Amino acid sequence: MKRFPILSFFGLTKELLYLKSYIRIADNSSALVENCRRICECTEVCVRVLTGEFEVEIWGGGLKLSNYSENCVEIKGRIEQVKLTSKRIRERNE
Repeated sequence: MKRFPILSFFGLTKELLYLKSYIRIADNSSALVENCRRICECTEVCVRVLTGEFEVEIWGGGLKLSNYSENCVEIKGRIEQVKLTSKRIRERNE
């Protein structure tokens, strides 16, 4: 007997309303994080922001936040590494 996955109403609502977070990286000079909830840290070497599902860490050099509006943040500078940590793992470690 074949089983079909049960779709969560809230998960489907997220998909339909575009509430998921998106990261667009252009070369290694800028990154755009959409649906950003909070800026946690901003230094020249690390920018850390919270989205609905993840904590996004961007590592590099000369990093600056250049645009924060409508839950969207743009990071400019030399990007070397992007790290995603799931919300569940982050809460477990706190």
